[in-house]
Amino acid sequence: MYEKISLSRWTIARRIDEIAGDICDTLKDKVKNFVSWSFAIDESMDEKDTTQLAIFIKGVDKELNETEELLSLQSMKDTTTGADIFSEVLNVLDKFGLDLSTLCGITDGARSTSESGIGFVGLLKSALREKNIIDDIAIFHCIIHQQNLCAKSLAFKHVMAGPGH
Repeated sequence: MYEKISLSRWTIARRIDEIAGDICDTLKDKVKNFVSWSFAIDESMDEKDTTQLAIFIKGVDKELNETEELLSLQSMKDTTTGADIFSEVLNVLDKFGLDLSTLCGITDGARSTSESGIGFVGLLKSALREKNIIDDIAIFHCIIHQQNLCAKSLAFKHVMAGPGH
């Protein structure tokens, strides 16, 4: 039975692409129903010195069903200014059809995102004002790194083991 399954690299690559497409379509269906959503961005370098911009989304629909997913991982080849990040994020949000009028919060993890006026947050607020969308959104800076640092430094063994262990 298993002998008949093709395991060529092209077949595997095609199947991975199909699975990724299905996941993307499912996420697009979910975000269409968000009544409120927020996203987090963070950038890091891979081993080839290419910046990887991770965009996470968290949203809720009218039945209060919550969705939290990695929305996209964007490779950024040249510069990573606030404008570059802004452009990448807007392209991803547009690809998924996210409505900026229901955006309620941002968590950013890079210095270039928070610089006043020219950083990602400043550019996003300007874009929201241009579209007559209230830019009163919650903004958290570098909380991703703080959460990671806290998780590494706290010992939860006693919590995980339960009472009496």
